[in-house]
Amino acid sequence: MLKTSGRFIINESGEKVHLTGIALGGWLMMEGYMLGGRNIPEHTFKQQLGPLVRDFTHEFRNRFLTPQDAQTIKKLGFNCVRIPFNFRILEEEGWGIEALKTIVSWFTDIKIYVILDMHAAPGAQNCDWHSDSEGKAELFEKEEHQKHYHKLWDLISKAFKDSEYIAGYDVMNEPVTDKVDVLKQVYAEVIKVIRKNGDQHIIFLEGNKWAREVDFLSDLLGENIALSVHFYEPTQFTFNYFSNLTYPGRIDNVQWNKYKLAKLLKPYARFKVPVYVGEFGIASRCPHCKKEYDWVRDVLRIFKDYGFHWTYWTYKSVGGMNYPDGLYQLFDHTEVVGPETEHPGMENILLKLKEDPQKVYNVLDTKKFILNQKLMRIIENYLC
Repeated sequence: MLKTSGRFIINESGEKVHLTGIALGGWLMMEGYMLGGRNIPEHTFKQQLGPLVRDFTHEFRNRFLTPQDAQTIKKLGFNCVRIPFNFRILEEEGWGIEALKTIVSWFTDIKIYVILDMHAAPGAQNCDWHSDSEGKAELFEKEEHQKHYHKLWDLISKAFKDSEYIAGYDVMNEPVTDKVDVLKQVYAEVIKVIRKNGDQHIIFLEGNKWAREVDFLSDLLGENIALSVHFYEPTQFTFNYFSNLTYPGRIDNVQWNKYKLAKLLKPYARFKVPVYVGEFGIASRCPHCKKEYDWVRDVLRIFKDYGFHWTYWTYKSVGGMNYPDGLYQLFDHTEVVGPETEHPGMENILLKLKEDPQKVYNVLDTKKFILNQKLMRIIENYLC
């Protein structure tokens, strides 16, 4: 089982382990842009599915990622995966903790470390779609949601506390709140909940404001506690908000290059605990490239210089969209998903499901996604 030792992560033999992995985004927590359209909360999309919800959920989860993907990730050289999940799957009929244990075993059985990431928490921890929110972050407003959250982590901890290849728990993805004292209390309590089970796995604590502001965490950073941050700067470029931007280059009167990125990341290196960059990535504009892979290369070099652990966002998605896309990309020419469809993303899926469900399921099959070899050639140079 992994544990922390100062700024390092070590195994039971005392050997240093450097986590270099990939996130399985958009699967157990659906995100609209990864399916080729605008971002709406997962539960809203499912409500619109009506009687199709059970079949679609089953087909999507069993096709988008499979045990074969675990083998692929192993062959590519990653030693870690981050598994984002919606808390609702833990309470969903036919899923629950046993289904999550099965998924985790795909990776742990072949000695890939797993970081479990609660991407959407009860009540929502931010106001964005990726926390399954409709515009409110009520986790920090209502005690009932906090109790629910802690109860779920108690369940997870009891299920995985003895698992050697669970690297740790990313207990809350991208909290965003002005009530930092409440966030800190919620974190302090979840640490207690996990530790009372005799569970000594590493707990990764994300900073506030999309995992960027971390100073408030200082007195929570103790034994087997690590810092987790996300890095997408400059977002105007990495999220492809403006397609004419390039890197290195000038954006909003600021010169963006490796030195600027290193300066932004350096403050995290002052902490005397492991630093884990749980998310970083970029929207590929290729074949109309704007040197986005130079950004990836520079960021990975900086992570190596600072000794940061990392998981790239993300493993797979529809290609050609805004927001960071996948190492594996889907370019669909059947008008089910992607930027060329009649309606945006998930709405088009709704339409096509009513016409021909099997056609939709076939398009979303893992075999239809193609490796971005340019990106992989860069990443493979930094794998451990």
